[in-house]
Amino acid sequence: MRRIPYQRGLGLIQVAIVMATLAAIAMAAMMSMRSERNLFAEALGKLTGHAPAQAQGAAPGTPAGAAAAAAQPAQPERPAGVLRKCVIDGKTVLSDVDCNGNPNGTIVKVHETRGIESPKVPKPEPAADGAPTVQDKMIEKATR
Repeated sequence: MRRIPYQRGLGLIQVAIVMATLAAIAMAAMMSMRSERNLFAEALGKLTGHAPAQAQGAAPGTPAGAAAAAAQPAQPERPAGVLRKCVIDGKTVLSDVDCNGNPNGTIVKVHETRGIESPKVPKPEPAADGAPTVQDKMIEKATR
């Protein structure tokens, strides 16, 4: 009898583990995009024991934040009633006031819309109240 050789390469269970790992990474990336956070940097910070770097720089209460606040020149006042997009504590916030002295806040253009309008009812066709036409007479004659 001839012996069947063993399969070489990855087994079914190994492929399933690799695919589940890739799916978990893709799911974490999509969740990061949805919540506008970097979950990978947060997880790395937890593993290494370091806090993740903030996109806005150091907090105003820290010495680095105080030095940065002293180095920044006074900003001119912005007009009220304008929406600004700011990142505060790693979360994106839309605000109508200044972004806590944050120069990275961007002004958002608001497009006013009318919302949802109900469809307009079509005008009814004028009723045929006149005498029967030649075509109507021919159809009636053919059906008798």
